[in-house]
Amino acid sequence: MSDLQSPFDPFETGGTGGGFQEVGDFRQGSPASRWALARYLVGRAVVDYVSRALYVFALIVLALGGLSWWAVSAWLGVPVVLIGFGVLAVRALLAALLRGLSGAAYFGPVEKSLGRLVADTRGDVRRELRRIGLPSRALTLPLLARRLAGRRRAETMARLREFDLDGVVSSSRLDELHLLMRQAGVIG
Repeated sequence: MSDLQSPFDPFETGGTGGGFQEVGDFRQGSPASRWALARYLVGRAVVDYVSRALYVFALIVLALGGLSWWAVSAWLGVPVVLIGFGVLAVRALLAALLRGLSGAAYFGPVEKSLGRLVADTRGDVRRELRRIGLPSRALTLPLLARRLAGRRRAETMARLREFDLDGVVSSSRLDELHLLMRQAGVIG
């Protein structure tokens, strides 16, 4: 070691001139809070896609029921319209169940702010679900909800633990999400 070289290298370059460490380059939150955030994102994506799919299906059934009532007979139209309203009721029940499974109730007053923040991440959530081998397409996403509520829950939860939050949410957005979670009292 020469007289000009210090044994302490503040930039940890190893003497190779390798570059600087980024200030603030660390993972936000504990593994538990990161997993809770991933669970929330996945649950929110599932709720949104399933809700939209059922809503569109119910509108189609209601339109067919109204058309058959007008063009054919009330005996055919009324049951079809009732089926459409049944689909809307199932949509409401399923959305409530999925919100409970995703932990949305824990976020309380900051739910709208969190919803706004995750709006841009929905496509990335679907991509990450495909990467870990879970249903992610608009037509197959209801299967994920079924797996969470059914016999394959343990296997599905194990795969969800492999969810890479960094691939879905940028560091700045993750910082803001953790701040909102602290405000809601979800993490300490």
